[in-house]
Amino acid sequence: MGVEIIESIKAALIDLKLREGASLTEVRSQYLEKTSHPKFLKVMGPDETLKKEFLKYHVAYLSVLKFTRENDPEAAAASDADLSFYPKEQIFRLHMNQGVYYFLNQDYIKASEKFQEAYKFNNQDPMVLIYLGILLLKRKNYYAAEKYFKEAVTIDKNNEDGWFYLAENYFKAGEFKKALPMYDTVKNLNPSRAEIAPRIKEIREKLGEIPGSKKSKKGEPKKGSWLSRLLGKSPD
Repeated sequence: MGVEIIESIKAALIDLKLREGASLTEVRSQYLEKTSHPKFLKVMGPDETLKKEFLKYHVAYLSVLKFTRENDPEAAAASDADLSFYPKEQIFRLHMNQGVYYFLNQDYIKASEKFQEAYKFNNQDPMVLIYLGILLLKRKNYYAAEKYFKEAVTIDKNNEDGWFYLAENYFKAGEFKKALPMYDTVKNLNPSRAEIAPRIKEIREKLGEIPGSKKSKKGEPKKGSWLSRLLGKSPD
C-alpha cells in the first residue's frame, strides 16, 4: 500500500473532520451531514467557492469509499448493508449528491440518472424537481422543463430558485411576457439576487417598454429604422 495513498486517505478524513480509523458508516454519516447544509441548495448556481467546498466533501467521501472497498471488503460490505437501515431521506440525499457531482463535472447523462433515482425516493422535494428541470433546460426541452419547475413552486411557493428557473425557461424559450412576472416574483422573494435586474431590463427592451429600445412603447417602429423611412417619418 503506497504512502501517497495513505496520505490521501488521511487528507480525506481531515476534510471531513474525522479521526483516523473512522468506519465507513461514520464517514458516510459525516459526509451527509456536511453536504446537507442549506447553503448547498445553491451549489448549482454561480458561486465557485461553494462548488469547490461541495466537491471537496464529495471527493473525500468517494476516496475513503474506494479505499475501504479495495482494502477491507468485509468492512465495506457491512457498511453497505447498513444502508438498508438508513432513513429514506439519507438515501435520497446520497443520490442527489451524486447527481450534483456529475452535473458539476458536466456529465449530464449520469446526473440525470442519479436525480431520477432520487426522485423515486422523494418526488415531493422541490430541489430534485428543479435539478431535473435544469437538465431539460440545458437540452432546450422547454416544455418538459416547465412542468418540473411549475411542480416545484406548487410544492413550495417561496422557493426562489423554482421561480427563477421557471422564468429562465420562459426567457430561453422566447416567451418574454410569461418570464417577466416570474422574475418579478423572484425579486420580491430575494431583492438582492443579482441576475434579476439585468434580465428584467433585457426583457423590457425586447418588448419595447424602454425608450430607445427596438420597439417603442406603443409598438411603433424605432426612429431612423428602415420602416420609419419607408413610412416617410423623419429619422430625427
